[in-house]
Amino acid sequence: MEEKYSWSGTISAPQEYPMEIYSGGIIANDFTYPFDAIWGTQNTGWGNEGSKMNVSTKKMEIPHHLEFTWYSLVEEKFYTGKWNLDQIKIQKLFEEGFIDSDTGKKQTYTTFKIGLAPKGKLVLWINAPGIQKEIGVFQAHDTIVTKMQAYENAQYMFENDYAKERLMSDFLITSDVKNRLSSAGYPSPSVYENFRKKYSWRPIIELPAGYKVKKIFFMACNGEYDTYTEHNEKKAIPYYLAIVICDSAGKEMGVNLFFTKDENYYEENILKGNNVLPTDFDLNDMYKTFAGFSQTEPMDILIKVNPESKIADVSLKQKETVIQLKNFISKIY
Repeated sequence: MEEKYSWSGTISAPQEYPMEIYSGGIIANDFTYPFDAIWGTQNTGWGNEGSKMNVSTKKMEIPHHLEFTWYSLVEEKFYTGKWNLDQIKIQKLFEEGFIDSDTGKKQTYTTFKIGLAPKGKLVLWINAPGIQKEIGVFQAHDTIVTKMQAYENAQYMFENDYAKERLMSDFLITSDVKNRLSSAGYPSPSVYENFRKKYSWRPIIELPAGYKVKKIFFMACNGEYDTYTEHNEKKAIPYYLAIVICDSAGKEMGVNLFFTKDENYYEENILKGNNVLPTDFDLNDMYKTFAGFSQTEPMDILIKVNPESKIADVSLKQKETVIQLKNFISKIY
């Protein structure tokens, strides 16, 4: 008998590209996690969690199929697709689970997250608190949905200038998104594929005598995040690094690095509990320097920390090339 697990679903979309949910489902033999217009507009940031609906807490089989239809407000297009899921891969992830770095106990995954990007790209992640992995990438095709075809609860999508008016909403389009759009325009739709590129990077932390590193956590631009270990496989470019250090007396400090040029990013996002991919990430030196390095050669993220003065310096190194970064915010406390 196939092992069953408790799982649910949610949606992610870039802040700059809000997506309106029309219909869909994550489908197992004994259960379908449904999506429809009640989910509304989603743009919590690439890889970030959107809305979540309460479902029965019973255990379900591993899903085998995904289908989804959505409306891209910026493009003013509907996209749709139906895809088979890699059940063997998903089953293995659920069975193996992961070790919680805080408790040391084995846990397993709880949520499937559907990422909707422009041009019909869809990414599927699986996650649990503190960890998120990509498990599939799919291509939807554009389609036509008319007001005559639409079900009652989706009729609002066909009101005159609906997309244009939604994109003028201050609630939906935040100040940092507006700043990005006015200064550099929309990110290229291809950037969400480029964000998936992985590199053999490792963090090298330089600390004063008596200090040591206890834990490193990263969030990457492809939507994945995890606690760093030496055995990690290739990883996408990190936009956030959280390093826990301690002194000789055992007192802990946190070194937090956010790779953005936006001076307001910390106040506008982090202090509000929103550790989101910065809207300017594709424009800053962390991303551009990584993109200029080889994906096959090992590279180091060199981080020099002065706990007393609460200052951090960051450089990227591959072979003999060392490039110091300027576009980041450091918070040490």
